[in-house]
Amino acid sequence: MLHDNIMLVFVIVAAIAIVVQMAILYMMYRAMRQTSQRLEGIAGRLENQTSPVLVTAQAILDDARPKLSEITANLAESTATIRVNVAHLGETTSEILDRARLQAVRLDEFVSNTVDKIEDTTEVVQHSVLGPIRRVHAIVKAVSAGVGYLRANSSRRKGEGNSTAEEDEEMFI
Repeated sequence: MLHDNIMLVFVIVAAIAIVVQMAILYMMYRAMRQTSQRLEGIAGRLENQTSPVLVTAQAILDDARPKLSEITANLAESTATIRVNVAHLGETTSEILDRARLQAVRLDEFVSNTVDKIEDTTEVVQHSVLGPIRRVHAIVKAVSAGVGYLRANSSRRKGEGNSTAEEDEEMFI
């Protein structure tokens, strides 16, 4: 009975750990999905902002050839800014992925350590608690059998004529 309760407790603890791990992984999935959607939105906005600039630049080039050097400088500056922003986004994405991997490794180590501790605890309980309980149970059974044997012998000696009915009665007690 005690063993069943202990096993039930360990199964419940393991189930809770698995559910917690599943929830953390689900939250990580949602965070990565939101980050991906944000990055796609930023890329879309960057594309929407860049396209009109390029169209306007072409119109300006066609209309104003003498100002070509000034416009080229402005476009180079805009492109550099966009590249810096995209590079920064790439670095940020890499950093987020590295952190997510690190957290996944930490979570895996945590779950592994928890399982190891549960296994160690189970082993300690079996050796420290269940072993002595089994020994005491065996001693109680032996004493009970000895007492039963002594009772049976004493009742045979007292009266051998009525002994069958009394023995049957004593065996049910």
